[in-house]
Formats: sequence, C-alpha cells, structure tokens
Amino acid sequence: MSAGVWTEKGSRILKMAAKLRAGVVWANTYNKFDPSSPFGGFKESGYGREGGLHGLAAYVSLS
Repeated sequence: MSAGVWTEKGSRILKMAAKLRAGVVWANTYNKFDPSSPFGGFKESGYGREGGLHGLAAYVSLS
C-alpha cells in the first residue's frame, strides 16, 4: 500500500507521514522513486529494506 500527502507546510507532511500505515509515502508527488533510497513494505507486505545504506548493510562486514 502507498500514500501521497499534498500540502504547502513541511511540518504537516511529516506529521501525516508518521500516522499513515503505508510502505511508501510520497510528499507533494506520487509514484516517483529515488533509486538510492531504502524501500520496503509495512508489516507483512515486505521484510526489511532494499536500496540505500540500509539494504547494503546486509552484504558488508565492518570487522
């Protein structure tokens, strides 16, 4: 599930995004992805995150 929030106030976007139960929340746009950002579902729609530093962490060792 995904959601979009349209508003002129940045603080309202952050408040609404925190309350929504969606795997992806867009701010003032819809269906646009940054390929470097972490991506993953909410609850049973996905496990973990892919992309970005979060996705890379599963494949590297810092020791």
